[in-house]
Amino acid sequence: MARGYQPSIPLTTNSLFGPYVLTKTFNKNAQQNLKMIILTEKGEKLTDVNFGCGLKRFLFESKSSFNKDAIKSEILFQIGTHASYIGVDDILIDAKENMVAIQINYTILPTKTSVEDLFEVTS
Repeated sequence: MARGYQPSIPLTTNSLFGPYVLTKTFNKNAQQNLKMIILTEKGEKLTDVNFGCGLKRFLFESKSSFNKDAIKSEILFQIGTHASYIGVDDILIDAKENMVAIQINYTILPTKTSVEDLFEVTS
């Protein structure tokens, strides 16, 4: 039986792992968990309707009312609630037409690994 943390996203199969290829390291698992937190809309996870940053709601704000601090606050709250093993070093936000690009520099605390990930939220 294959060992790992959780099914790797996107879901894939192979002859070694069977139904789902699993994340094999704590770091990959943490990166995948962060991606799910950032890209999940509120209410999308049926077992926890408050899970996720719900960032699509920011896509249609006017440039004058676009609130980067609200986005940062939501990201920090969600990470603190659902992934406290991730320490956020910096969050950079770039708003473009129909897209918000979010770069998060963070440390996976148990392994002391620094990571920089870019997430793009589109309509």
